[in-house]
Parts: sequence; structure tokens; C-alpha cells
Amino acid sequence: MERKKEGFISLCLAGILLLSVGWLSGIASSPTFHARSIAALDEKKVTVVELTAATAAASAAISAVPGDATTPIANEIMDLSSYLLLAVGAILLEKFLLTLTGSLTFTVLIPAACLLGILYQFLPRPFLKRLAIRLAVFGVMICLVVPVSLQVGALVEETFEVQKTLEEAERSASELKGTPDQQETADGSSSSNWLSQIGQHIANGVSGAVSAMETALSNFIDAVAVLLIVNCVLPLLVLLVFLWITKAVFTLSDSRISDAHPRH
Repeated sequence: MERKKEGFISLCLAGILLLSVGWLSGIASSPTFHARSIAALDEKKVTVVELTAATAAASAAISAVPGDATTPIANEIMDLSSYLLLAVGAILLEKFLLTLTGSLTFTVLIPAACLLGILYQFLPRPFLKRLAIRLAVFGVMICLVVPVSLQVGALVEETFEVQKTLEEAERSASELKGTPDQQETADGSSSSNWLSQIGQHIANGVSGAVSAMETALSNFIDAVAVLLIVNCVLPLLVLLVFLWITKAVFTLSDSRISDAHPRH
């Protein structure tokens, strides 16, 4: 009876191994299967790129103002672009890991766990069962990290109105560059150019223009901070939570295996 049970379990594990390598690995590594997640990552990348362009344009617009009063603000806005590169790198890494982790899980980790499980049926050593469980759990966890982080990020964006913050930053950039419906004078110069007004205000000693630029800088800082949190911090937090769960499962499985195989 015991032999039949071991044979049945081994047969089931062999079936899971073949299913994992022959079918699940292809699905998990297919861009089509992850189409929604890839589309969400591409949308995030477009947002970051647009904000990067907006910071560059705003910095150039402020630098064009006569005098040195606005130069520090222009430099601060331009420096924000380097932080946005971190967000772009994180997005590209998530996109890469999305298919890589699925392929790694169902081509290597799950089959290895099944082989160890089959070996354990005929060579009942606790470390074989422990290692099989760890490989299987670890594979599932890394496969879920990116999709779960995307869902958490979407929830955070909706809850804290992230899009509104980004729109405020882009609106600030548009105001610094000037409104699109400007009327031109006979000599081709813009009569309502916002930058010209800033230059006049600075020349007249009016501090309102500097205050407007500081407001724009504040909006850009908020937008960059939001993008870094959503695209860099949240995935790391999800990974840490998954690692904690994995450690808890390992500890639980180790205790059960120890109970099942008491030392004499």
C-alpha cells in the first residue's frame, strides 16, 4: 500500500514537471500572456518620459529669463531629471523580470522541486522535501512579485490621485513655456509671452514671477517623488513582503518536517 502511494505521488509530480516545462513555461514567458502588465509598464514609461521632457523644457524656459535670480530654480528643476532615470530603469527592469521570472519558475524551479519530490519518495531524507518545498514556494513568489506590485501601484495611484499631481507638474511646465494661443505682433514677436512678462517683472523688482517658479519647482518635486515611490519603492516593498512570507512558509515547513521525522 505504501509503495502504491509513493508511486502515485511520483506519477503526479512527474505530470506536474512535464506540464510545467511543456506548457506553463511557454505561457508564463509569453509577452501575450503579460499584455496588460506590459501595457501598464509602457504607460508608466511614457509618463516618466513626458515628465522628463517637461522638466527640461521648464528649466530651459526659466534659464532664458534675464538675470541670475531664477538660475538656481532652473538648476534644481534640471537636476530632477536624474532621479527620473531611476524610475525609467525600474520600469524597464520590471518589464524584463515579468517574462524572465515566469520562464525561470516553470522551466527550472518547479521541475527541480518535482524531481526532488520524486527522489524523496524513494529516498526519504528530510532535506530533500525541505528543498523541494523551498524551490516551489520561491518560484511562485518571484513569479508574482511584478504583477502584484503593479496592482498595488495602481491602487496607490487611484487612492492618492497620483495623476492629478503629474498633471499639475505638466501644467506648470506649460505655463513656464507660455500659453499656446499667444497672439503675435506685426514683427513676429509674441505679445503675450509669459517669459517676457517674467522678464519685465524681474526687471521691475516684482517677486511674483520667482514665486510662480518656486511653485512650479514644488510641483515637479512632488511629481518626481510620486513616480519614485510608485515605480521604485513599492516594488521593493512588495518583494520584501514576499520574502517575509517565503521565510514564514519555510519555517513552518521545516517545523512540520522535523515533527514528521523526529530524532531518536
